[in-house]
This record gives sequence, C-alpha cells and structure tokens, in this order.
Amino acid sequence: MAKKLAAAVGAAQLVSAYKGFNRDLTCTPSGVKFQYEVGKSYNNGGKNVTRCGEGAFHGVAMPLDAFSYYGPATSVYHDVGLGGDIVRKDDEDTKIASAEITINAEVKLPEFIRAAVKWVIGEAKERVTTGYRAHAASTGSGAHAASTGYRAHAASTGSGAHAASTGDYAHAASTGYRAHAASTGDYAHAASTGDYAHAASTGSGAHAASTGDYAHAASTGSGALAVSLGVGGTAKSSTGIVLAAYDESVWPPRLIAVRSSLVGENGIEAGKAYRLTQAGEFEEVK
Repeated sequence: MAKKLAAAVGAAQLVSAYKGFNRDLTCTPSGVKFQYEVGKSYNNGGKNVTRCGEGAFHGVAMPLDAFSYYGPATSVYHDVGLGGDIVRKDDEDTKIASAEITINAEVKLPEFIRAAVKWVIGEAKERVTTGYRAHAASTGSGAHAASTGYRAHAASTGSGAHAASTGDYAHAASTGYRAHAASTGDYAHAASTGDYAHAASTGSGAHAASTGDYAHAASTGSGALAVSLGVGGTAKSSTGIVLAAYDESVWPPRLIAVRSSLVGENGIEAGKAYRLTQAGEFEEVK
C-alpha cells in the first residue's frame, strides 16, 4: 500500500463526504493499519486512483453507505473532504475514491442519521413524505426511502436499499442484502433484515433490530435496546442488548445460544459492542 503523506489540501477543491473508521480512528486497507488524525490532510503521493484500490482514500456521499464498510456497533464516523483525482461508479453505492483527504469533526449517530435523511430527500423526492404520520416506501435494488415528521415511517426493500426516518415515534425498515435502516427521534425504531444488514436507532426508548448473518445493531438513548440475531452479529446499546450464537461447523449454522443483558450487568458497558460466543458468554468486539 502506498504510504499516505500529510499535506495541505485547498478547501475549494474538496468534495464533502463521510467516512467510517475503527474506534481509534484507524483504517486497515489490505490488512495494513493506517492512523488518521482529526484536522489533518493526507495525499496518496501521486498514485493512480481507483475505486477500492490501494492507492486511494475513500468516503461515501450517502451516510448509510458507510455502514457497509464500518458497522455502527464498532465504528465512528467523520465528515471528510475528498480532493485531487476523484473516482465514482454510478451503478454501485456512493463510495468515492480520491487522491487527497481531510479529516474533519466526528459525526455522532443522531446527526449522521439526520444527514442520511437529508441525502435521501435530495435524491428521491418522489419517494419522500414529510408531516404528521407521513409514510414513504421504496422497492428495488438500491432503492431509498425517507420520511420526516411526527410518527413518520420509511420502508425500503431491495439489495443495497436504505430507509431513514426522523421524528417522534418514527420508524425505519429496510430489507435486502446489505440493506440499512436508520431512525432518530423519541421512541424511534430501526429494523433491517438481510446478510450484512445494519440497523441504527437513536432517541429515548429507541430500538434497533437487525437479523441476518454478520448483521449489526446499534441503539443509543434512554431505554434503548439493540438486538442482533444473525450469525456473527454484534450489538451496542446504552441500555440493553440481545445476541445469538451459532455452531458454524455445520450447514446451515445451528442456533445454540440466545442471551440478553442490561447494560451494567454481566460485564456489559454502554457504548461498547459485543458478540455472543458459542459458550454463551458476551465478548467485546474491538
């Protein structure tokens, strides 16, 4: 992997995007750990820029696309500026490759979800509703649905689909491979089904549920609950988690344990992600 060099990057050149990191602000492209710092700018030393290539930095335009690379239960997200050579691919997700990157402030989950709603509204206005008990539904590969308002609902189905909802009693549901659901607001709910799916919910009494192999659930707020019941699933919450464990030596994997815990019991700490071992023990995911 080409060495990343700190460099000054002109603000006028930058494309605004979002990037996920490990919690220590590192990334591990090709298995090599690279440490970033907030406020620093980096360039690739003139290497060729390719999407998903080693000689590039990466961010996403649609916030929830970051969940595909860094799940909400184990990651942090930052606003970034991408500059220099820019490479996109219209028929895939909103991932952007660039020759230069500037690391800006961390974006907490509530703000991150609101940014996702704003993005969807801008991209798919015909599938967006706002107002009291508004509803939005979208189906199809890469489909998006956003709904804002009191008791709003958003549902999206299809591979790579996204559903985002913000507002009191808001709900977001997304089904499909690598589907994502995000909801913010008091008593908000987010549910996502499908392999590698992610669900994130923030707000008082919020719930996040994700089912599917290697799915992740993250929920923040008073009374929040995170549930992940697929193979290799993880959960992070400020109040309680529910996880499942499987025997993966057989096919299909056999369910062998399901366990729940309140934060503060059984070694569970708020803001940390956990998985369930085959012995039925909670194990922190770092």
